[in-house]
Amino acid sequence: MLRFVLFPVIAFAVVLSSTEVAHAEVVVVRPGDTSSQVVIKTKPPTVVVVKHTQTPQARVAEAPPPPKRDRKVGLHFDVGGTFGPQVVMGGFSGALRFRPNEHLGIDLGSGYFAGNDYQGFYRTEVPVTANLLLFVNPQHKLQVYFLLGPGLSFGRVDTLNEVRRMTHVGGQAGIGLELRVAPAFALNVDVRGILRHRIDSDPRPEFFDGTRSTNTSGGALLTFGATFYF
Repeated sequence: MLRFVLFPVIAFAVVLSSTEVAHAEVVVVRPGDTSSQVVIKTKPPTVVVVKHTQTPQARVAEAPPPPKRDRKVGLHFDVGGTFGPQVVMGGFSGALRFRPNEHLGIDLGSGYFAGNDYQGFYRTEVPVTANLLLFVNPQHKLQVYFLLGPGLSFGRVDTLNEVRRMTHVGGQAGIGLELRVAPAFALNVDVRGILRHRIDSDPRPEFFDGTRSTNTSGGALLTFGATFYF
């Protein structure tokens, strides 16, 4: 009876001792390596391949572009002149410019002009103006604008035997081009028509040719200028 019990036990022990113990080799591939997988080897030969997946990098949030600076104030300077058969006058002017929006501008300025008037007398004038500018295409570098506004002018005329001082009221209108070289700097050219009337207390007419006389005068003014925007 004992023999029948011992025989299976001894047989099981022999089989168990002859069985090779399984073990595994694990090879880890570093992320910096050229390989892109992890290989696990086991015995008996069983190969398990684990693909290496890179951790997605966090997206760096791009900084928003700086807001466009709204330049509403500027300083405008120009030189100009009027030319004709008898009139040769030139000078300069400056203005404080306000831009409430991109289509509108307001110039408050003054200047100084000198030369010969229609009667050939030497003349100086100090104009004071308030002009409204309408920019047609402010989104472009080369902009078209229209100009319109009232003004005063204080003049001095050296006649043959006296010095006359005169005051005029009137207005001007014109068209021009502004080249926006940079957000803070622009060049311009324009042509303006001027019409005015003398309002001082001197009863003598300003202009006369023997039979006709008038206190109303007009002309055209060509200007070249620059504007610094802040």
